[in-house]
Amino acid sequence: MTKICIIAGNYQEALAFAKAQNIPKGCWFYPKDVNELLFTSNFYTIVTGTAGHNIPPSIFEKIYNLALERGKIGRI
Repeated sequence: MTKICIIAGNYQEALAFAKAQNIPKGCWFYPKDVNELLFTSNFYTIVTGTAGHNIPPSIFEKIYNLALERGKIGRI
């Protein structure tokens, strides 16, 4: 099953987005850090809310680019 990676300012923003879009809990995840993305693949990435505002731009770019790269693995 393909999941959705929601990159947001915090977990509450990700949860609010998922609820507003009627995305069931088992179909999405919020990466707390880069390490969480290293062991996940085959997902789509959405950036929402204040993502990137609370962390340095270099760290946001690292998380975002890794999510895009890892999300493509295993996708047909």
